[in-house]
Amino acid sequence: MKIPLIHHHPYKRFFMSLWDFLTSKTGAFLIGVSAIAVGSYQFYINKPIMKYETDISNIVSSNNINDLKVTIKEKEYKDLYKTTLILTNTGALALSGNDVSKMGHDPIRVQIPKGIEIVSYQIDNNLTSPSISAKLIPYKGDLVISFDFINPDNQIGINILHEKESDDFSIVGSAVNVNGISKTWNEKEVRTFLIGAVSLFYAVFIGLYIIHKRRERHN
Repeated sequence: MKIPLIHHHPYKRFFMSLWDFLTSKTGAFLIGVSAIAVGSYQFYINKPIMKYETDISNIVSSNNINDLKVTIKEKEYKDLYKTTLILTNTGALALSGNDVSKMGHDPIRVQIPKGIEIVSYQIDNNLTSPSISAKLIPYKGDLVISFDFINPDNQIGINILHEKESDDFSIVGSAVNVNGISKTWNEKEVRTFLIGAVSLFYAVFIGLYIIHKRRERHN
């Protein structure tokens, strides 16, 4: 006498397979890895994290015919570019200027690209948070950013004028709890990347587990 097979609804079979996966050793491993990843991320954001963004604009070009003239320190420039850099503390703690690596070590600074001569530079007070006192100090061809402190979500804006076009300006350096400075990803990019990576990670392993279970039933 044959025992009739019970046919489950496709959705029910899927959730049963999903439950089997989550309660399996592989599922427990993935949940543990996810917990470690989330904990590491929380630890990472709960400290000063220095990031920067750049923007370049052409103030005047010799290729254009117009009446615009730009004169700086009694010298007229036919070609002039402005690079704006914004340094932001995207972490949860304030960063004191006393905790930044000193001159001769690895101070926080704007690296000037090779072959680029600076016409003028300044702290842009319109882009700098009001609570910050900052200045730029020339040092070995770069510009050291000296400041008292940067609270979370506060920023320092810098304008640099130069004759040749270049998008290679960067901010580098280190400080206590700051091992490096990276270009900024906006919140939407970070959120999209994390959701996409985690979703893909789980989808692949769940898919492989379901395929494995189906093969077991057919064997």
